[in-house]
Amino acid sequence: MKRSHWRSIYTSGEVLQYQLNFTTASGTGLELYDIVVLATPLQASVGSGLRFRDFEPSFDELPGSYHGTVATIVHGYLNTSFFGFPDPRLFPFASVLTTETPSLFFNSVASVCPVNISAGFRRKQPQEAGVYKVFSPRSLDKPQLKTLFRSYYSAQVTEWQAYPQYGSSQGLPPVELHPNLYYLNGIEWAGSAMEMSSVAAKNIALLAYHRWNKQTDMVDQKDLMHRIKTEL
Repeated sequence: MKRSHWRSIYTSGEVLQYQLNFTTASGTGLELYDIVVLATPLQASVGSGLRFRDFEPSFDELPGSYHGTVATIVHGYLNTSFFGFPDPRLFPFASVLTTETPSLFFNSVASVCPVNISAGFRRKQPQEAGVYKVFSPRSLDKPQLKTLFRSYYSAQVTEWQAYPQYGSSQGLPPVELHPNLYYLNGIEWAGSAMEMSSVAAKNIALLAYHRWNKQTDMVDQKDLMHRIKTEL
């Protein structure tokens, strides 16, 4: 999808549906939805490509920015001498993490395992060619790659907005941007992890269900915290 924008459709002052207009390589299209869950950051620094029209009250791009990082996936031989182990067979680590140091050109180096691990899987040893994930603040040049790896077959580079730039005064974005229009990525401003996104997705699914079925007694329960504490 190259371009898209959302429009709210009102009848008698109530939102009934959301209209999605989009443009792809094959042409333009239009879809209508009763409930919408946005699962992409709406901050300007990320550039979601979404536009919102005819919303009352209207809302702009949410404040805040994301921390950019570069992920480099390398297939090769780790240079364990750089980490103080001339003999790679004696290198005991699967991951190397660093603290923020201006003179250091990478943040972490980690051995990558398959998502689906078979019964006979064996992690590659440092003396063998393996797949490594390198995080760095900027793209690695060839001398830097040669510093981390004795030799390598391939290197794939991806620049991405990894997580929010946190601050002590930064509040959390709303979960409901408009009736039946929910925003999942606001949870990242409390903690950025896949597990946090899973929690947000479950909560939004429950909230959307209760809102849609007008089960208001299940939303903003006044005695919820008391019941949770007594149950624990």
